[in-house]
Amino acid sequence: MAVERVRDGEPAAVVIASYGFSRTTIYKWLAAAASPGIGVQALRSRPATGRPRTLSPRQERQVFRWINGRDPGQYGLDFGLWTRSVVASLIGF
Repeated sequence: MAVERVRDGEPAAVVIASYGFSRTTIYKWLAAAASPGIGVQALRSRPATGRPRTLSPRQERQVFRWINGRDPGQYGLDFGLWTRSVVASLIGF
């Protein structure tokens, strides 16, 4: 929407102020949208890439039940906050 507003003649500063993002962002978007053959399609969201999940959905629900409303001390762990490493040690990774 921001790119369309600028293309329709609205000053970039006004669009930036109304959405609250940084000044450089709108110019990156405008450059991406001006790509020949791609246009605004360059700005469409895409699925995030990354490492695939290790646990199945059922296992994730089980881990959630283990940690929701509890602290690591109840499982004999020394640290008092749930961190990724503490949860990994609870799971057994």
